[in-house]
Amino acid sequence: MKSLICPCCGENLIEDAWEELSNSETGNILIDTYPAYICKAQCGYVKRVEEVPEIIAQQDEDRLLLYYPEQNARILDLRDSVLWPPMHVDSILAKSEWEEYKGNHDIEKLIENARDSRSAYLERPNLFEFATSELSQDAFLCWLMSWSEEPYRSLDKLLYETANEFISAIFALHNIPAPVIETITIQRQFKSLDILTIINNTYAILIEDKTYTKNHSNQLIRYREEVENEYPDLTQLPIYYKIGDQSHYRSVIEAEYAPFTRQMMLRILKNGRNRGITNTIFLDYYRHLQQLEEEVSSFQTRRVSEWNSNAWQGFYKEIQKEIDGDWDYVSNQSGGFLGFWWGSKRHDRYYFQLEEEKLCVKIIAKEGENRKELRNAAMKEVLDESKRHDLQLERPARLGNGKTMTIAQRTDYLQLNNDGTLDLERTLEQLRKY
Repeated sequence: MKSLICPCCGENLIEDAWEELSNSETGNILIDTYPAYICKAQCGYVKRVEEVPEIIAQQDEDRLLLYYPEQNARILDLRDSVLWPPMHVDSILAKSEWEEYKGNHDIEKLIENARDSRSAYLERPNLFEFATSELSQDAFLCWLMSWSEEPYRSLDKLLYETANEFISAIFALHNIPAPVIETITIQRQFKSLDILTIINNTYAILIEDKTYTKNHSNQLIRYREEVENEYPDLTQLPIYYKIGDQSHYRSVIEAEYAPFTRQMMLRILKNGRNRGITNTIFLDYYRHLQQLEEEVSSFQTRRVSEWNSNAWQGFYKEIQKEIDGDWDYVSNQSGGFLGFWWGSKRHDRYYFQLEEEKLCVKIIAKEGENRKELRNAAMKEVLDESKRHDLQLERPARLGNGKTMTIAQRTDYLQLNNDGTLDLERTLEQLRKY
């Protein structure tokens, strides 16, 4: 029998007995005695010995019925080495005929090698479900790029090729041919820039990594200046790495950063997976991005009533292809929502805003304007126009008096199929009216 090792001190474990004392609610002392593995060096480690089930019946040579405490039982399929979920022993015996067990199996070994049937319905735990910060993503990008040097080719050719494909994609975004990588230096948090990678002492790859946040406070230009001051002779290749989605990248492009989106990274990761990469970290990151992509695309297949924020983002990205608007999170006292807004074709003072399932017509009061008079006049004008053009707008349930006011709304602009999913084309037909 293989020796068990203490995880605390490394000494062998011995099978013995252990007891635990506790007080009951009435003040009596309770003693729980059970078989246990105990550290031979007496470091304090104790592990309860799991009870080995008894084989009580069989079906031909293929199946064994294992009996557990509390009258539970499980079927062990010997042919496929699968252990089925526990049920009450009487329920199993009543469903089919069983024979008296007459074999001599090593049940501990069989259970150790068997696969739990419930595992087929479980998703494998993913590192990046827990490592969700930008620093964790920075670490992955640094780790991937570090495989791009030639000596690592002999350790893992597929990771080496994929790392070079990632770096080559960055060069391509700046219309510069990717060189053969002879030297690479990777720095994290270079003067607050997420990643600075220096290639062949000639090129500086600046990576500002944003998971779900956006750039702010002129930070992108400032990072370029910091790198320029420190490395004036290097050619800069700045990228804005974003696995989440945002409405536009205007300020990013103005700062001369190239957006590197989730879809771009997924293509590279998918190529690596298809080549045969088996590295767990790599595959976890690929699955993490793929799951996010599926969430964003779920507006196409999921019932509208079940949409989450990612699905709404996917919907807004889709209609943005036809409607010249922007979208973002809008905070308010009720908790906020994802909104999409665009200008009116009929009146400069009005604009439209989708507040997820509600379409609103908005107006912004100028300094010194009587807001109540402005709101009432605008509301009458919009509702009259709605009747003439069949825009199906109605008076808001609640009238505001702030700087920005809702003057009309529609709660059924989303057109649905019979199963509650979105009919995108019919919905776009409605939105084109405005």
